[in-house]
Amino acid sequence: MFGQGTTLTVHPKIKDPNPTVYQLRSPESSNTSVCLFTDFDSNQINLTQIGGYEWNMVHKTDSTVLNMEILGSKSNGIVTWGNTSDSGCKNTFNESIKFLLNSGIPCDAKLVEKSFETDVNLNSQNLSVIVFRIVLLKVVGFNLLMTLRLWSS
Repeated sequence: MFGQGTTLTVHPKIKDPNPTVYQLRSPESSNTSVCLFTDFDSNQINLTQIGGYEWNMVHKTDSTVLNMEILGSKSNGIVTWGNTSDSGCKNTFNESIKFLLNSGIPCDAKLVEKSFETDVNLNSQNLSVIVFRIVLLKVVGFNLLMTLRLWSS
């Protein structure tokens, strides 16, 4: 493509992110929590430690959601949830990592809904597409009806 003897070398500048644990707690109950473990290497996690001493109360995925070990990436993810206050969030990784609590902000879809605004241009484009489809169906129906009337007479 570039000629004989030409070499193309690509060096990606993507750095592996640090592993992080996100913990979400239910606003109604302090005993229910969900933990999301992201961006870790397969060798950094000890799956037997998830859940702590109340292992039977914790639900976890049996394997990573995205196993990127073949590609040498740290884009693995695990979700745990249970009836304990931390669901094994703190003691899961073999090394110290950033542990992010929910910082008092409840995980509520209604809070997102209040600040959600639709795009006026997108709404008008959707409306115009619907109008054009209706006009197209009317034109096709009218042409079909007129063709059938001409054939019948």
